[in-house]
Amino acid sequence: MRKWTRRKINIIIFLLFLFLFLFVYYFSVVSPVIKTYSSAKTQELTEKAVNLAVSNVVNRTLSYDSLIDINYNNNGEITSFSANQYEINSITREIVKETQFQMNSLGEDGLRINIGTFSGIPFFIGRGPMITLKLIPVGAVSSNFVSQFNSVGINMTKHTLYLYINIHVSIVLPIKAYEIYSTNQVLLAESIIVGKVPEVYLNGGSLGESLDLVP
Repeated sequence: MRKWTRRKINIIIFLLFLFLFLFVYYFSVVSPVIKTYSSAKTQELTEKAVNLAVSNVVNRTLSYDSLIDINYNNNGEITSFSANQYEINSITREIVKETQFQMNSLGEDGLRINIGTFSGIPFFIGRGPMITLKLIPVGAVSSNFVSQFNSVGINMTKHTLYLYINIHVSIVLPIKAYEIYSTNQVLLAESIIVGKVPEVYLNGGSLGESLDLVP
């Protein structure tokens, strides 16, 4: 009886040490590897969602002139730029809405990772059968508009309009969930402007700051 009791105690102690070892190993070795691998995979997925959204929404080549009006004085000099806020907001709204839809659709399939990745051993990463992790888009997809001026010659400036799509994703892993933020750049339009661009636009980016994008 005493021998059996001692054996049970030894088994319990062994299991406790095994559990502690696995717990420490998971958080110190496995978890960082999975987080890094999952972040890379999630970035691929979000880029795919944004590309699908852009291709579905922007089914025509955007005209720079439909987004930006350049104002001149009587001497033909550039005095200011004004953005077609309605057109930019309309495009932004549709891209953001479609990106959210694509993220929800892609998220239903989850994130597939090779089981060898969970070992935390470099040799086994990306090897073995695939398992699916739950992917949860968190909150709404947001965006911000960036207007960029670059000199390309004497009195010649390239004006580029970018839309940045920000995506917040939660990856549910064993024991713990990770929050991952992804930012994807979308080129809306660009044009070469002949004439001197006022310094306020070259240095301050006031055009982008004047917009109030609908998220």
